[in-house]
Amino acid sequence: MTRVVVLGGGGRGIGAATARLLAARGDRVIVLDAFDTSDDFYPLADESDRLALQGVPGVETVTVDLREDDETRAAVASVVDRHGHLDAAVAFAGAVTGGRPLWETDDETLRRAISFNTLTTWHLARAAVPQLLTRPATAQPTFVAFTSVAGERGLYGLAPYVVAKHATAGIVRALAADLVGTSVTACGIAPGSTDTTMLRQTAATYGLSDVTELAQGQHGRRPLRPDEVARVVEFALDAGPVVHGSILPADAGFGRV
Repeated sequence: MTRVVVLGGGGRGIGAATARLLAARGDRVIVLDAFDTSDDFYPLADESDRLALQGVPGVETVTVDLREDDETRAAVASVVDRHGHLDAAVAFAGAVTGGRPLWETDDETLRRAISFNTLTTWHLARAAVPQLLTRPATAQPTFVAFTSVAGERGLYGLAPYVVAKHATAGIVRALAADLVGTSVTACGIAPGSTDTTMLRQTAATYGLSDVTELAQGQHGRRPLRPDEVARVVEFALDAGPVVHGSILPADAGFGRV
């Protein structure tokens, strides 16, 4: 079954790996990301990331700032206009920041962390879910949001990110409650330390030169590869109601092994 899938913030890392995986199995994948946007808060996906994805058969890229509700709605509406429907949406967008304890973190840093991590998910859900609700259960319409282990626990020195990811987990749970009795499944995925730009940013925040130091609390004592986590996304998109309201750990036992 070929599905039309939107990946919000999927321009690199786990999102790009997911785009390649889904396209290889025959899905039509549309990646929404801020490819042409720069921001001093966090390094965003850029033109080289966009070009790399455009070379993958079955993948389209659209430049959109998911922090903006109107832009997100217009981008999703355009996907439906071109493809006739939308079967699934995955919210990957996020940005890590920190380095100071909570009491030394200003409100603007918190606002920007919420904008990158939480509002992007909120906007994609608002735009995508009405489209998903038009699909029959046989199409397995699904909304997936990336939360992080930071959405389940505290992490030292990363207060704005932790708060934003807990709020993102709240979106998953609230959405799941609102969707009861419909054809749409909503769930979250909480990855552990994964070899991405975000992990490198986190390492820099802690003054570490080697990202493997951030993976010592998970199986293998190494960062996960983006393609490993992408397989969990594939599972979530295919699982149906059994995962509704759940936040699936994709963390190699982070903090438990």
